[in-house]
Amino acid sequence: MAGRGPAPKDPEKRQRRNAAKDLAVVAGGAAEAPEVPAPPAGLLKRTRDRWADYWASPVARLADPVSDLPALERLFVLYDDLERSNAAVKKRGHMVTGSQGQAVLNPLLRHIQVTQAEVRQLEDRFGLSPRARLSLNVTLGEAAKSLADLNSEFMGGGEDDDDPRFDVIAGQDVIDGETA
Repeated sequence: MAGRGPAPKDPEKRQRRNAAKDLAVVAGGAAEAPEVPAPPAGLLKRTRDRWADYWASPVARLADPVSDLPALERLFVLYDDLERSNAAVKKRGHMVTGSQGQAVLNPLLRHIQVTQAEVRQLEDRFGLSPRARLSLNVTLGEAAKSLADLNSEFMGGGEDDDDPRFDVIAGQDVIDGETA
């Protein structure tokens, strides 16, 4: 038959074998928190507070305060730029007067869009969303439970007299808490 292509390689001869990686667990202990570096100069108070919140979070334990600092500073400068740009758009409006006196879209809106795209990329690199952490094979605290852990918690209770499922198993009809 034409168009089917070559037969697949024998799995033993394949060069690339992508194995699933284990998740790295980041615990929420305060003793492991890194020292908070000084924020970049000239940031708004809200952005400086956000900087401090980042370094207090469990995700900051994954960042290297030396090699990752320039990219983190860039991220927070971009956050600050977005704050200022959004404030300017709010003040002037989405439409501004163009060079010929016509109404045109505020050029800051395009700048905001481009900046947001760069922010999203940096946030993904540093695991600042649940999906980004999963792509980095990182999970926080309780979320790291394996299926076996969850099953043992579910099945391990054993003597829960309040569970109505046990009444059905025992063959009793229970209606509104009373045996019929």
